[in-house]
Amino acid sequence: MGGTSDNEEYAPYFFLSYARTPRSDQRRDPNDGVKRFYKDLCHEILQRTSLPHGVPPGFMDIDLRTGVEWDRRLAKELATCKVFVPLYSRRYFRSVQCGKEWAAFDLRRRQHTEGKRSDPEVIIPAYWVPVPLYELPEMTRSIQFAHADLGPHYLDRGLYSLMQIGQSRDHYRRSVQGLATRIIEVAERVNLPAGEPCDYESIRSAFTGDPERRFQITVVAATSTTLPNGRDKQYYGKMAADWNPYHPHGVRPIAQVAADIVREMGFEPEIGSLHDQREDLLSRRAPSSPGLILLDPWAVADPRFEGLLRELDRADNPWIGLLIPWSRIDTQIADHAAHLREHLNAVLSAKIAQGRPATRNAVQGIASIEEFMATLRPVVQTLGSSYLRNVQTFPPKVPGTGRPRLWSSNDEPPQEEGMS
Repeated sequence: MGGTSDNEEYAPYFFLSYARTPRSDQRRDPNDGVKRFYKDLCHEILQRTSLPHGVPPGFMDIDLRTGVEWDRRLAKELATCKVFVPLYSRRYFRSVQCGKEWAAFDLRRRQHTEGKRSDPEVIIPAYWVPVPLYELPEMTRSIQFAHADLGPHYLDRGLYSLMQIGQSRDHYRRSVQGLATRIIEVAERVNLPAGEPCDYESIRSAFTGDPERRFQITVVAATSTTLPNGRDKQYYGKMAADWNPYHPHGVRPIAQVAADIVREMGFEPEIGSLHDQREDLLSRRAPSSPGLILLDPWAVADPRFEGLLRELDRADNPWIGLLIPWSRIDTQIADHAAHLREHLNAVLSAKIAQGRPATRNAVQGIASIEEFMATLRPVVQTLGSSYLRNVQTFPPKVPGTGRPRLWSSNDEPPQEEGMS
């Protein structure tokens, strides 16, 4: 299992790149399903090719130990395999190891295609569990992973679910057979030349710092030196980004709490002020990223912010969300609640009415740090999906280029949760 012949003629048909699931107990290896899928895929390829006895049709790192030799072995297999098979999951695109494997193979692919008119289709994803479309990195968006011969439930359930549910196992076998057929066809048609093994230790993950995974967090709040008369300073700092509306229960600025959650969901957070990020927030062109405004209700009547907030409301960009912390222990907010809500509705009526329930609930006033953290996750998902829908309505203005395709040319695009 997992290896390659010394004879270059029998380089593996595929390299299986997957994200390991950590153990939760000692009773069962959580990666057993991946190992079974690898065996099943190898079996189907053996049945459809003339590989000699003892020559493995694929490579998986299950028999390797970490260390220098492990790096060298991975580099060798990535330099010789015919097809790269990333096993898509939410964990996959957050794995540095998987990003390094992708980068190493893609380097070889690009070296082979330099000066040629088209790229070979030598990356064939396998859909392990459903992944929200907005979590897919930019470099994956031109790669089709849905084909009719993979079966009717492949995309909506993924191989893992098809494998686990008894009545779906016929669908699982059909999907595996379809992948095997596709791998063989591409491997033999393209015949990607072997390359020199890369310096695997120093290669950078393909998923690190992807600009298409930016998520803007805009803090609209005063500082400790620009507060309205009488407003308590304990919630503010030297910069807008220091605003901590849930003090003392919240021990960190709210933007940092939001950034951690955004990062967990696969984006690269970028914290800034309304004035710093105004161009992206107010643009009517193709969106550059989804974004979230963290709004101090006291800021709405501030002349420094009111004009820009009205412009934001008129732009009404659905990929820009609004979230209003409204601490239940802030007595000044309670005392001025009617006045603050009147200003909010006058300045931001469109944004307050915008979106699905998860987004609308966020603008009614979030009472605690715990509620903030629970509310933010569905809001980020909704905004990510809205960004992806809207960016696809602006096809690139380069002759001869088409939109990225995330689905089969014969199918309608799949709808994600939170998408309308």
